[in-house]
Amino acid sequence: MRVRARVDGGRLLVRLPWRMAVAARRRVVRAPLEAVSEVRVEPSWWRALRLGTPGRHYRFRAGRWCAGELVHARGRDLVALVAGEPALVVDLLHPQSPYARLALSVPDPHGLAAALRHTAAPDT
Repeated sequence: MRVRARVDGGRLLVRLPWRMAVAARRRVVRAPLEAVSEVRVEPSWWRALRLGTPGRHYRFRAGRWCAGELVHARGRDLVALVAGEPALVVDLLHPQSPYARLALSVPDPHGLAAALRHTAAPDT
């Protein structure tokens, strides 16, 4: 159960698997690439989570996965993580995006991180 994400034009397009989508009450998330401020891969999935209050649409299965929104002082984070897998962490500029951070378990986090870095801040 992994999240599918790709760069689509000027946006990051994220599709949640059906179980996570039901838990988070959201199937697709779109974030403009202009809003991306930092991209990294976190080897320990739980370190991608910030301290915060679970939102109304946050669910988890202990030791297996978590999906939904975490609310904290900087805004809201969308998490869709599978335990034991590395996490792609995308920090976003809040005025341009509904979320402050996306924390995702994707099939190739290093490849997507490289693509996001290249596309979001191309060399001139």
